[in-house]
Amino acid sequence: MSIFTAREKSFTASFCFFLIVRLCAPFLLFPTLVQAEWLSDEQSIMGTSVSVTLWSDDSAIGEQAIAAVMEEMRRIDETLSPYISTSELSTVNREAYDGAVTMSNELTTIIDKALFYSRASKGAFDITFASVGKYYDYRNKQRPTEQKRIKLLEAIHYQFIQFDKESRSIKFLHPNVQIDLGGIAKGYAVDRAAKILSNFHIVNATVSAGGDSRIVGDKRGEPWVIGIKKPRGLHASDESKRDQVAILLPLENTAISTSGDYERFFVDEKTGERVHHILNPKTGKSASGVVSVSVIGPVGFDTDPLSTTIFVLGVTEGLKLINKFRGFDCVIIDSVGNVHYSDGLEPPVNSAEN
Repeated sequence: MSIFTAREKSFTASFCFFLIVRLCAPFLLFPTLVQAEWLSDEQSIMGTSVSVTLWSDDSAIGEQAIAAVMEEMRRIDETLSPYISTSELSTVNREAYDGAVTMSNELTTIIDKALFYSRASKGAFDITFASVGKYYDYRNKQRPTEQKRIKLLEAIHYQFIQFDKESRSIKFLHPNVQIDLGGIAKGYAVDRAAKILSNFHIVNATVSAGGDSRIVGDKRGEPWVIGIKKPRGLHASDESKRDQVAILLPLENTAISTSGDYERFFVDEKTGERVHHILNPKTGKSASGVVSVSVIGPVGFDTDPLSTTIFVLGVTEGLKLINKFRGFDCVIIDSVGNVHYSDGLEPPVNSAEN
């Protein structure tokens, strides 16, 4: 089982990729001519869909770049998955209560960033949510009993993580603490992918891992167009309209992360309650009031945790928070379908809401 199955912040945006463009030179006449084209691949990694689309002046180099990205995604999953027993994160979860564990530079950097957002949001973002979250199984429609939830809820608090950046050490101060990086690691992963593409001199590309995307450059003279789905319930009786787009965002050279409540969820047959994967750390239950949050910013390492944080905080407090972060913006769709924008965004004229 992979790192992101229990905490996947589902990416509701869908990319409008165009037809492959090929050079129109007669290959038979120029057998040594390098072929430039759009290349893409999609694989199941991290418990989600990882996709890469890029333009390369040399298709062989482009294929090498895509392979390198996929290899890096698998490496990150094998390092940070709490469901792979040999991962570094699993070692931390097993041993950090018994004594301080020394971490790699990579995991130290990720924990440091996660704790920054925990402090900035006063606990709305908290990787110790896994103390309860590990007992949710959305595929099999299972959640912890009320007795277990209440018992384990006391273990959810980022202050139970004793962390020393200089010594790269971590220790848990409560016996039931578990951590999960599903709310931040995919954003980190797409940033790593962008770096790899840069090393291959790729300047036009997108990389997505579930709800997190990194956009490299533009789409050869025009922006990449990102679509945010209509919120659930607007067309509940029409299956064909479930994936309709509500908002179109033209973007270049940026990151975007979307958290939504409609990709990994189940409906409790007894209560009719919608149980989804974005948990409020203060309750150990699914956050309510919002169905989708998309955050735009320079890097996924920040947009990923911010989208989760704003989802948990809700519209009013979420907008207050994002407006404090220079260079970041968000689009929030609330539970009744209203769309809210941060201060730096204007409602797009090409909105597909109608």
